[in-house]
Amino acid sequence: MTTLLLAVWMIWPGAAAAPPTQSPTATVLGPKNYCDGDVIEITDVRSTSPRLEQGDSITVRGRYRLDSHADAQLALYLTQTEGDGHEETERTQTINVKQGSGEFELKITIKHRGALHLSYYNLKSGKPFGGVYFGTAEQMERIKSWELGPYAVND
Repeated sequence: MTTLLLAVWMIWPGAAAAPPTQSPTATVLGPKNYCDGDVIEITDVRSTSPRLEQGDSITVRGRYRLDSHADAQLALYLTQTEGDGHEETERTQTINVKQGSGEFELKITIKHRGALHLSYYNLKSGKPFGGVYFGTAEQMERIKSWELGPYAVND
């Protein structure tokens, strides 16, 4: 009986530590720029809080159209507004896509203050060539003056 109680006691705390639940989260689009024919469309954002801030886990679903390159990396990243700019990439933040259209689901845990974005990256050079920022209305208001002109370069 003591062994059974000990086993239940050891298992119980793990069962109570379920990951936080994500809920639909309203977002607005911010600065964006694409090469001709490219687009990234967000269809659903779910987060552990509506604030989209440090500690939140986020899932973004959507559709893409890639016309300007044969292939690319589509990534969900955070541009830090505070911090050293260094951050580990989770495997759930990026996918490789081919020219044409498709759907995606990307996930991130926010580790710093900043602005979320979905972007295309050249697989050879690693340089971005288009994308869109998104977040809360307040977050997008803070970055509305960001210029993304050189961002969409077809190399």
